[in-house]
Amino acid sequence: MMGTIRFRLTLWYAFIFLLSGLALLLLVYVLVGRAFPAQDPAFVEAVGQRAGVPRLRDALREGAPFGRPPPRDDGRDLAILDLLEESRLTAREQALRQLVTQSSLALGLMSVASLGAGWLIAGRMLRPVSNITGTVRRISAEQLHERVALDGPDDELKELADQFDAMLDRLDEAFRAQRDFVANASHELRTPLAVMRAELDVTYGDPNATPEEMRASAEVVRRAIGRAEALVTALLTLERADAPLSSRTPVDLAERARGILDARAADAAARGIEVRTTLLAAPVEGDPVLLDRLIENLIANAIAYNLDDGWIEVESGASGGVTTLRVANAGTSIDPAAAEGLFERFRRLDNSRSRESGGYGLGLAIVRAVARHHGGEAHARALPGGGLEITVTIPTA
Repeated sequence: MMGTIRFRLTLWYAFIFLLSGLALLLLVYVLVGRAFPAQDPAFVEAVGQRAGVPRLRDALREGAPFGRPPPRDDGRDLAILDLLEESRLTAREQALRQLVTQSSLALGLMSVASLGAGWLIAGRMLRPVSNITGTVRRISAEQLHERVALDGPDDELKELADQFDAMLDRLDEAFRAQRDFVANASHELRTPLAVMRAELDVTYGDPNATPEEMRASAEVVRRAIGRAEALVTALLTLERADAPLSSRTPVDLAERARGILDARAADAAARGIEVRTTLLAAPVEGDPVLLDRLIENLIANAIAYNLDDGWIEVESGASGGVTTLRVANAGTSIDPAAAEGLFERFRRLDNSRSRESGGYGLGLAIVRAVARHHGGEAHARALPGGGLEITVTIPTA
């Protein structure tokens, strides 16, 4: 209790109230003291007139100290002035004594009352914080649906609660994406493992299996292992892209794209795909392995999801502090509204393709993850005549 914010706010409230009361008491004390001045001609003249001693005014006009005027006719003036002075001092002392006593008592009582009022006010002001704390206690990885949903004026506490709810929305989305990712990765890994196990059970369960059948089974297992390895490699690449960038190396995306296009030229030629390039210098700084994977995924997707005798366009350049890499390809028509969704993990460009030919749906997810890893972004646009255009922007080195 002693260390709570509510308790400290109560003490501060009472302290400020007491300090303000003391300042007010001091001010009133000074003002009351000034109400009984050492010389007050108007007051003395009024008293003298009522007492039938008009010469009091003359004594003051001659500059005599109050209470000590020169004696006049029979000393009657001096006696009256002495009586007035004594009465004034007595009244002043009584007024100030009563002021201090009564004001101190009232200030003490109000200070005690201010403690209770401060405690109630602090509790009311901190009630939203209690709501936020209660929500935090109830939240767990399985119960991220809880929200503060604070009602009230748009003050700092309302803004804090809204930001906290926004953070919970992001966490909920992240946990959901993680669960989906793990489920999809497990499912995708289970498929090649099931193929390998089934192939081995069938082959080695047949005592009459021929060497040719054994070799065919081994080839099936080999392909399944290759696909499982490719999936694990893709997952590791995503993990690496999500981690902070540890070091930066100068990389020219145009030069890297030329090398990858040369390596995949045979695959494009086998399907009659025309490759058009406009590769201007595209300098960036980052992880060369990840950037190579970004370009390779773009070109591999452009070939895999192309039409026979289709085309591919690869362009690069730098302008205004931004390096751009654009890869477009012919292909089937794509819903423009669904183009950006292709960057989601395990989202395949063509669901009609099998896993054997269509990949795992991680290629474009890796592209966006690598682009963001380097402070950039990746966007997709469905082309009017069919096909897809991917544009990657990264800050220029």
